[in-house]
Amino acid sequence: MLKKRVRVHIEGRNYALITEEDARYVNQIADEVREHIRKTSKGPTQLDTRDCAMLAALDFCDERNKANKRAQELIEKADKIIQQTNELNRQCVEYKEKLTEAINENTRLSKKVKQLDEMIKTLEKENDILKKGVKNAEKQADKLAENKAVTAEDKKKEKPKGYVPMRQYSLFEDDKK
Repeated sequence: MLKKRVRVHIEGRNYALITEEDARYVNQIADEVREHIRKTSKGPTQLDTRDCAMLAALDFCDERNKANKRAQELIEKADKIIQQTNELNRQCVEYKEKLTEAINENTRLSKKVKQLDEMIKTLEKENDILKKGVKNAEKQADKLAENKAVTAEDKKKEKPKGYVPMRQYSLFEDDKK
């Protein structure tokens, strides 16, 4: 930047400052210095201007050092926050990966459940068909058993093959029969 000369008046003396800062900014600083010197001079003891200026300089240095210390503490806190943020971001990425894996596993298992449900339905249909088949077989077995029972009775009544019914006649009976 371009350096410029700025004149300020403090406690009866003129000072020519060479700076890159804006003249308004430099004058604001000079106003603060004047105000601080006035406050110091209004104390219980009478001090000359030089002593008041020295005390003001000490106060400004103290404030600057405390501000630097606070700034350093804030920088350290910011660094810790950045480290924590980086750790949280790393954990977030890790959790996202785990979540993606879990979602993929859930999707795979959901498909497997659907397949198993379809298999169950197919097996239930086959089971129903088998039950109907068993009922039909039982009915047929009952009919066969009935038929066998009827056949057994019929067989008892049935005459053996080659049986020729014969009548027995008695010599004493008439042949008219």
